[in-house]
Amino acid sequence: MFASICHRVTVRQSRFIYDTPRSQGDTCIQISSKRQPSLTMAAPTQDLVSFPIVCDGYPELIFDLAGADDVQLLTEFIMKEFFHRFPLKDNWDVEKELRPWIGQYISHVCSKGVSIILRDTNNNNRIAAAAINDIDYKNRPEDDISLVSFADPIERPGWQNICDLLEILHEGMNLDGDPVLSIDMMTVGQDYAKRGLSTQCTKLTVMLAKCKGLQSIKVEAVSEFMAHVLVKGGFQMIKEIDYNRLEINGKMPFATEDIHRYARLYILKIAD
Repeated sequence: MFASICHRVTVRQSRFIYDTPRSQGDTCIQISSKRQPSLTMAAPTQDLVSFPIVCDGYPELIFDLAGADDVQLLTEFIMKEFFHRFPLKDNWDVEKELRPWIGQYISHVCSKGVSIILRDTNNNNRIAAAAINDIDYKNRPEDDISLVSFADPIERPGWQNICDLLEILHEGMNLDGDPVLSIDMMTVGQDYAKRGLSTQCTKLTVMLAKCKGLQSIKVEAVSEFMAHVLVKGGFQMIKEIDYNRLEINGKMPFATEDIHRYARLYILKIAD
């Protein structure tokens, strides 16, 4: 549990290296679209997730797995609806520090077949929500890029601070299972807010993780809204950091009077 002391971290001076039917023994994910998940599951379960999926309560909204064809639009959606609304957005230059590489990252994680996109079929398939999910290993290969792969104290000092925050959240943590599913980013477009779409994205992500044979899901929540969704979904908070007590290199880069003043690490252990 978070203690009432400042956390200090020394910034590194280098980059972080941070329609097929089911048959017996095959993956339990039945894909109705042309995209196929690329990760071999650890152990099949009895659950079945069949994409595309109609959004509960909103039949014009359709869930699907995000793939290569979605990367460009998904990148713009994430920039606009996630990073430019990010609670910590005022602490760094979002366009300068993220724009050059965010598409590369999204393309890579979407190739793993566990990221979810929600489209509005009544509005030219406009993206309404997305969950950018990753498969994270304890000993992650260098070419398996993640968000922290792009930390750089010189070229991207603001993003470096974000990655240091993520590292602090994970200090001393020993998650069950390897790999685990990581919900890296989840966001709903402002025009589609207050419909419970984050909750539905979370539930589908849990189903995907279970179908992949994964034992745990982890999420770093930096907003009160996401924290509420996770608690409602059965996630357990295992660490909390107060931005007003977080010190990095002698500074407090995230000090705030905003309601979003905590970073939290949540875990969901998936039942067999």
